[in-house]
Amino acid sequence: MTLKELFKNNKTVPADGAMGTYFSELTNKSAELCEKYNVIDPNIIKRIHREYIEAGALLIRTNTFSANSFILNTDHDELEKIIRNGYRLAADAAGNKAAVCADVSAIYENNNAECDILSEYRFIIDCFISEGAKTFIFETLSELYAVLPAVDYILEKLPEAEIILSFTLLPDGCTRSGISADRLLEGIIENKNKLTAVGINCGSGTAQIYETALRFFSYIKQHSDLYLTVMPNAGYPSIVNGRTVFNNAPYYFAQQAARFIPHEISAIGGCCGTNPEYIRLLSEYIKGGTNVQPKTVSYTYNFKKKKSDFTSKLTKNEFVIATELDPPGGCDFNKMLCAAKILKDSGVDIITVSDSPLGHAKADSVICSARIKRDISIEVLPHICCRDKNINALRSILFGAYSEGINAVLAVTGDHIAETDRGIIKPVFNLDSTKLMSLISEMNRDIFSEFPIAIGGAFDPAAPKPEFALKRLEKKISCGAKFILTQPVFTDSAIECLKEARKRNIKILAGIMPMVSYRNANYMKNEVPGIVIPNDFVDRFSPDMTREEGEEIGIDISVEIIEKLKGFVDGIYFITPFNRADVIRRVIAKSKLK
Repeated sequence: MTLKELFKNNKTVPADGAMGTYFSELTNKSAELCEKYNVIDPNIIKRIHREYIEAGALLIRTNTFSANSFILNTDHDELEKIIRNGYRLAADAAGNKAAVCADVSAIYENNNAECDILSEYRFIIDCFISEGAKTFIFETLSELYAVLPAVDYILEKLPEAEIILSFTLLPDGCTRSGISADRLLEGIIENKNKLTAVGINCGSGTAQIYETALRFFSYIKQHSDLYLTVMPNAGYPSIVNGRTVFNNAPYYFAQQAARFIPHEISAIGGCCGTNPEYIRLLSEYIKGGTNVQPKTVSYTYNFKKKKSDFTSKLTKNEFVIATELDPPGGCDFNKMLCAAKILKDSGVDIITVSDSPLGHAKADSVICSARIKRDISIEVLPHICCRDKNINALRSILFGAYSEGINAVLAVTGDHIAETDRGIIKPVFNLDSTKLMSLISEMNRDIFSEFPIAIGGAFDPAAPKPEFALKRLEKKISCGAKFILTQPVFTDSAIECLKEARKRNIKILAGIMPMVSYRNANYMKNEVPGIVIPNDFVDRFSPDMTREEGEEIGIDISVEIIEKLKGFVDGIYFITPFNRADVIRRVIAKSKLK
């Protein structure tokens, strides 16, 4: 029976529930081993399929969700056995009682950058087709375009194939990659002729995803004739003795899932944490036609915002000054706030705050920025780095920044953790700077649409291979960067690189970092990565200089460099040495920037 026949003959089809978590419940083994048991012990997998069918499921998925060589870390010979056995086990269990979907997960480039993903998809799909598969489900998706090449390949090989795409939407209406439901919907409708059904699965329980799902499905029904599916989790899990555990509440799950029945959802099933008892109770609700009145869904955002003066000046081609302050390594913000006040009085347009530079713990950049904005009344630009935060933490900090009226951020990958600390401190790097820029761009489309956050990026004009740095800059621009802050500029070659970057149609704030002593100049030249300082600059300092003499030499060098830059950059980005704001004040005055 085809999907279309199944859906036409049944107003709502009960689908199966979780494979991995139920496998773990039955065997006391990790769910990560689940697909390999298609070969190791096929009887347990067939048993699970049969239990779901006996519970009322008319649609089941093969035990192949993670069956690719990247996740299972296996070769293609072993992978082929897993996929072929997985399809046979589901088909044998289903017989003529249920339809079978060949289950495929998305393979994302950020985790497999060096792999030929399309070739992997083709291998997986060929294995399924050779077993007679004609119905496919790609589930737990975080984005659309990662799987479209696989969809196209299926239709090329099997034009009559039926394909379901099922996405994981969180209660805030975005995927785990931060892509909004509205953005997904644009792509789904654009590609609707390739699909049979679209659904939501995993990520949340039924009550948590209900309103978001209705909004998502309503749009699809208005713009297509695609069938709809929903397969939520049993709820949010907890970790007990290293295992993922869900509350055992099948009656509650069935009651909540039954609320979808009046909304013309073609198939309702379960994902993580569900088992055959959940599906048995859900099937009873479906057979009984439980009358659940649709709930009106409304969405409002009440952020009080105003447009950024800093970004407005950039748009109007006005020359701007940004100055970086280092956040404190403790709880005393007084020195940082005093420095910010001096800089504001000196004509600085925006204060930037670094995010635990060199991997050393400092006060959070967004919290520091919010404090400066409130206490000193000047615009702020926090650096947000990917080293210490996963995608959830990054989204959370962006929500907080936006609510504090922060209109611009600098997205950076972040310095690496020192080798000596790696056994204690674990870097995250869930994203890099370009993927963080893409995340913010997606949030700008929906959550921050009224006053989008201006995205800044870093650029190193003194990079050993400037052509690579320029190519990286182009990628940042394509991901949403509107302006760049550069590493400190000292050399003529770096200035030439900036002139080349200028052709990329992006606003440039050239980095200026005044040296303040002989020791400081040598340290910056020899120990700080990414900074190239000519010897003749360093030679102007001497070990026996007073502090005042050293600062004056550093100020003169900075003014000389600024004079070379004035004609073709959009602003200056000062990195304040040791938060000595008075040095920056004197550079601004001497170079007549204000």
